[in-house]
Amino acid sequence: MASPPDTPHDEFFKEIFGDLEHARDLLNGILPPDVRALLDLEHLQREDASFLTPQLAEDFADLLFTCPMSGGHAVVALLLEHKSWAPRHPHLQLLAYMLGIWERAEKEGLPLQPVIPVVLYNGLNEWKIRDLSQSFPGLPPALLPFLPRFQFLLLDLAREPLAPLRARFGNRSVRVALELMRAIFTPAEVRSLMERLTPADGPLDRDLALRFLRVVLRYIFKRSDTTIREALALNLHPELREYAMTMEEEILMRGRKEGVKQGLERGIRATKLEDARRMLDRGCDWTFVTDITGVHPEDLAQN
Repeated sequence: MASPPDTPHDEFFKEIFGDLEHARDLLNGILPPDVRALLDLEHLQREDASFLTPQLAEDFADLLFTCPMSGGHAVVALLLEHKSWAPRHPHLQLLAYMLGIWERAEKEGLPLQPVIPVVLYNGLNEWKIRDLSQSFPGLPPALLPFLPRFQFLLLDLAREPLAPLRARFGNRSVRVALELMRAIFTPAEVRSLMERLTPADGPLDRDLALRFLRVVLRYIFKRSDTTIREALALNLHPELREYAMTMEEEILMRGRKEGVKQGLERGIRATKLEDARRMLDRGCDWTFVTDITGVHPEDLAQN
């Protein structure tokens, strides 16, 4: 059975951080200094995660990297995961993915690698990190040794002040991407971010800037109420204004033929409904679902 399509958040996350340069900068800003000192991030490699089952592929943004340890041959796996909502039991999903990594190594006769789970979260509700044992309230202390124990690193974008967030990451595109993911649920913040952007915020290379612009615009169109004209105000490179104007003309021309505004609105609505269904399937209550997506029970009943 094929897994459902990615949400716009996951799609954007994969396109940005599937790039080794971007992933390297993100990890460099998130990993604790003592852990970062152990790793040779210059030799970071992206791994194929096709071994995932359909259920795992649905639950995870599916970015897996390996990295050698400094001065040695041991390899560490880095699981880079994205969430736009906080699951009740994140340890269970992460543990399933880690087990998949280890089972593949065992099947192929390879040594087991330590796995460092890193979660990038851009939801509106605060994510409170808890130990797995807290999912078992009232558990007698004598039974605690029988529970798996591991930690994961969390970057909660909504709770991270902007100045420290910018200071943690050196790559210009990474900073813009993280700020956009942080603002995406609030159209006014998306507009404010775009108004503040200058050529110093985007890739220096023109071709990279064009590619980055396409990814950013697609994310904004799919997940924000920002208008086409506002989105095309983005100016990440001195030579992009003419390109943006051409893109706007093409979109407006297509809109006259196909009703692009209505199409975009239907697409955004369908995405929100799909997000709501997925969250309900995974145990979220309606108050939380409505807070995140704006979808109410009657909306799903009509579709």
